[in-house]
Amino acid sequence: MFFNRLSTNQSLILLIGTSLVIKLIMAHVTPITGDEAYFILWGKHPDYGFYDHPPMVGWWLTALMKVSEAPVWLRMPTIVGTTLIGWVIYKLVLPRGQTNALIAGGLYWLAPVNLIAPWITTDTPLIILSFFSAVCFYKAQRHDHLGWYLLSGILLGAAFFSKFFAGLLGIAYLLYLILFVRRGIRPYLGIVVLLVGVAPWIAANLAWNYYHCWDNYLFNLENRTSDFSVTPLKPLTYALMLLYLITPPILFYLFRRPGEMWTVMRDGGLGMFLALFLIPLALFVPLSFGKDIGLHWLLSFYPFLFIAVALLLHYGQLRVSFYFMWGFSVLHLLVLGIILFLAPGIFKHQHKIYQELVFGMYAKELVKDVQPYIYDFPLATPSYAQSAILDYHSGKHVLVFGPGSYHARQDDMLTDYADYNHKAIAILSYKKNVDQYARYFKAFSHIIIPFKGTQFHLGVGIDFNYALYKKEVIDPIKQKYYKIPAWLPRGECYMDAR
Repeated sequence: MFFNRLSTNQSLILLIGTSLVIKLIMAHVTPITGDEAYFILWGKHPDYGFYDHPPMVGWWLTALMKVSEAPVWLRMPTIVGTTLIGWVIYKLVLPRGQTNALIAGGLYWLAPVNLIAPWITTDTPLIILSFFSAVCFYKAQRHDHLGWYLLSGILLGAAFFSKFFAGLLGIAYLLYLILFVRRGIRPYLGIVVLLVGVAPWIAANLAWNYYHCWDNYLFNLENRTSDFSVTPLKPLTYALMLLYLITPPILFYLFRRPGEMWTVMRDGGLGMFLALFLIPLALFVPLSFGKDIGLHWLLSFYPFLFIAVALLLHYGQLRVSFYFMWGFSVLHLLVLGIILFLAPGIFKHQHKIYQELVFGMYAKELVKDVQPYIYDFPLATPSYAQSAILDYHSGKHVLVFGPGSYHARQDDMLTDYADYNHKAIAILSYKKNVDQYARYFKAFSHIIIPFKGTQFHLGVGIDFNYALYKKEVIDPIKQKYYKIPAWLPRGECYMDAR
């Protein structure tokens, strides 16, 4: 199709192979990010819940690490998952013509977010499980069979056990039935059966939270919403992000005829996927006035767009959209390739960025350079991302020292600082003010470590004063981040023991 001398089947093989090779290369050349290292830490400590989100990605990483901790291997679910989703998109659209199906799958495979960022995050299982839940929901609409509703619910529950955003897909299912389906009571009975599939996952999450300070709910509904403030710029940022994800030609072709989109959704069939794409986007609009909508918030609904595109665009428009996406992704790859090739030196005059890149790209070497100064003392940093990255590269647990931030507080569970009373701790920091931690030790040394054209600061403290640290750091942390509402039943909370 897109290479004039190739058959459609040859083009399909070339598309899958090219996108797969690019993702494998990107997974190999990009360093483990702070978020990835944090989730890898989950995998090292398997549980049925973690501080920020439910545990699914931690479970996947636990299984993967039984084989290897190589970045490409740990990122394999994302690499294989996006490839598989594109293949299912192709198969779903295939009855409408092989060329249309190829373009629909190709648009998804070539989208920059799928090519250049094959990272393993909580969004990985969310995207995969949500997509296949929606496919089962589509089957349920076609065959009106309660078994498909149940399977859709089980997969939706598993997606919920990855990230709470899966709940939006459940809302989209219900709104789709209310707005577009007219088949009496049976579809709503199907929703009840779907909820039966979801219920065990929700129950397990509630149980974990009851015994763990209601962490997920405090984080997602209290701590991370404290910055809610209405500003007209935030909806504009959301609109620009949609323009980036959907791409200008697709957006132009789609929204020049809104009446046809409504007709496609009302007619059922694959039009259901257009509804499942647009409903969550619409639900985000009022939220966007007070909260920054993250790009990753939309990724579990993103595959549905490309099924809808194949229904609404004629061949010429699909062709233009495909070639735009191809060029768009090549541009991303060129820019990122240049940055990776020149980094971190290209940012030498931007100290903070340069230092962060050096840390991210050469953390394994930094661990070796720091080791002679810390003896057998436990290592700590003031940041969850820095601690997680050093944990990944050193193979040893790295503490988070100090108050940290409102998110990624898993170390509150893993580390009881009472165990370090009167012991030594080494604290590695980007900043010169590492001396601020001296007050928590009887003796403290500040060591400057030159590294790759920048400096890191190591504080080595002897005889840790746990009582003072508890008073000035742990107690305020508990007051700030662990305020369990009175209306919630009070179960166990590990912070009570701190």
